[in-house]
Amino acid sequence: MLSSSTLTDTREHSILNDGSKIVRSDLVPWTRLSAPGLEGISYKILNFDEDRGYMVLVNTFAPKARFAPHKHLAQVEVFMLEGSFFYDNGKVFANDYMAEAGGVTHAPATDEGALMLTILHGPLQILNEEGNVAATVGIDEMYELARANNAVAHLRRKYHRATSSPP
Repeated sequence: MLSSSTLTDTREHSILNDGSKIVRSDLVPWTRLSAPGLEGISYKILNFDEDRGYMVLVNTFAPKARFAPHKHLAQVEVFMLEGSFFYDNGKVFANDYMAEAGGVTHAPATDEGALMLTILHGPLQILNEEGNVAATVGIDEMYELARANNAVAHLRRKYHRATSSPP
């Protein structure tokens, strides 16, 4: 019979024999988003798939943060761990799950701050005051920002779409 005492407990990130992955999120540094209008958001990339275009994050919103309007080009799933955020269509509280449809444009805000598990199924576009796209934030941008912050040692990148072709 298998017991927890027979398993290796390295307290490090692990790729298991069956291909599964354990990410020790406490070992991953927080990375702050630098795009204008997204100040106050920090994240840790837990997993991503370049081919499918999704990214799994733990992210925080600083208390009193107000974000620029942005458009999600694909669905976003959120499980609120702590705190809350709100926007025109409603408020998401701790222990709530939300699935935003792709194409949603909003400007979320928080009073108390928030900690959430987020699955991005595609990039988002930050809009300027005129409603034009000021920046696009997706896997490439978030990975490179995290890499510059030494926060990707647990991830394996196949290729960088902007500079090379798939293997």
